[in-house]
Amino acid sequence: MRTFFKLTSISIQGQLYYKTSFFINLLTPIVLLAGQYLLWTALYAEAGSEVIGGMAREEMYAYILISFALGNLIGWSGENMLAREIRSGTVVARCVRPAAFLVQSVAEMSGVILIQGVVNLAIVLTGFLCFGRYLIMPSVPAAGWFIPCLFLAVMLRIMLIDVFSLLCFFTTGYLGLAWTRNALFEFFSGAMIPVVMFPEWLRTFAYATPFPYMLQVPSALLLGQELPVSIPMIFVVQGAWLIVFMFLHGGIYGLARRNMTIAGG
Repeated sequence: MRTFFKLTSISIQGQLYYKTSFFINLLTPIVLLAGQYLLWTALYAEAGSEVIGGMAREEMYAYILISFALGNLIGWSGENMLAREIRSGTVVARCVRPAAFLVQSVAEMSGVILIQGVVNLAIVLTGFLCFGRYLIMPSVPAAGWFIPCLFLAVMLRIMLIDVFSLLCFFTTGYLGLAWTRNALFEFFSGAMIPVVMFPEWLRTFAYATPFPYMLQVPSALLLGQELPVSIPMIFVVQGAWLIVFMFLHGGIYGLARRNMTIAGG
């Protein structure tokens, strides 16, 4: 664990080194948050109803705030650190360090998540304090269940990024993979539109993927909204997908490592 925390500390220091870029990357997503609120406010006004797709206005406003916090835990630069190293060849440094490759990836992204998570938490708390009368408030029991669900959701997100990044060993670029990963996550996780508002056939398909369990399900659990399965089963499903991603990581990395040549090794 000492190695893990040391790598996480190094990642945090790296994020804080370029202060101007750091603050710009932290604050830019707030523009997207404001845009989402304006969009859904217009949609509710156009519908002339306080309920759209089974979600009341105060539910939607609270969902937007929580889903924003979960969806923007890792910025574009943080998501693609490993992919860029693979394409540049500097990834060989990870292969010779006295720490497992996966441990290094998780520690590095944990540093990014910790910084952004503190900022997102401040935004969420400010939102509930200033505009609480327009939002549904989470209950204490829901918050208790939310914490382990959030941890597993973050681990799923890290593993998803790691697996897609490893595919860069077999491509000539990483942007296509990054855009594909982001598109799948944004749509099927509920970041763009809550999964509960999907048509039934698409909602069933989405819940058969890991994406809603990274964002939609934790948000719904915290806000007391509709869940696809019971709370204990949520943890089972998240754990099962983590195991799947770990097997994928091991298989892809093993294949890449067998075909990698490191000078002097």
